[in-house]
Amino acid sequence: MSNKFYEWWKNHRKVLTYGAFIILFGFYLSPVVKEAKYKNQCIKYSTKGALTKFNKDDIGETLLEETGLNTEELAKIEGYKNCIN
Repeated sequence: MSNKFYEWWKNHRKVLTYGAFIILFGFYLSPVVKEAKYKNQCIKYSTKGALTKFNKDDIGETLLEETGLNTEELAKIEGYKNCIN
């Protein structure tokens, strides 16, 4: 029995070792992926809120002319700034 296991291990050890490293690396990266997902959601919702605020407050032509950006782009910047922490 131990001889069969040894032969099996000898033939499959590279595949199992690489597979184990890939699985462990996936567990290592999982929190990073979740954090990026949450940050993207935060930016999306914050951008919608900023766009609504900018449209209601009528931010004026001076800011738009100074920056050269439109209202949607300014709202994206504001959303990113709110969620950068």
